[in-house]
Amino acid sequence: MKPLFKPTIFKIILTFVLFILSSWLWRIYIVSRISDTFPHGFPLQFYLAWGPCQPNEICFEFNGLYLMIDLIIWYIVSAFVINKFQKDKLR
Repeated sequence: MKPLFKPTIFKIILTFVLFILSSWLWRIYIVSRISDTFPHGFPLQFYLAWGPCQPNEICFEFNGLYLMIDLIIWYIVSAFVINKFQKDKLR
């Protein structure tokens, strides 16, 4: 495993911060444009709900593969960010 992708606590924390922040900002943007769609996840929407929902209807969908891909994407981004800051700090 390359040192760039070796897990550290800082990379994991930054991954979840970026994941939650990007998902939250994307949700705010979509809800401001489309009033009845409620996504979670960015760049891939792993959970999507819509409404108004009639009784006995399923008004949401979840995709676990998209959730894993989102987490992997944000881990790679956080690994590059932390690697960049560590290299700048050593100079």
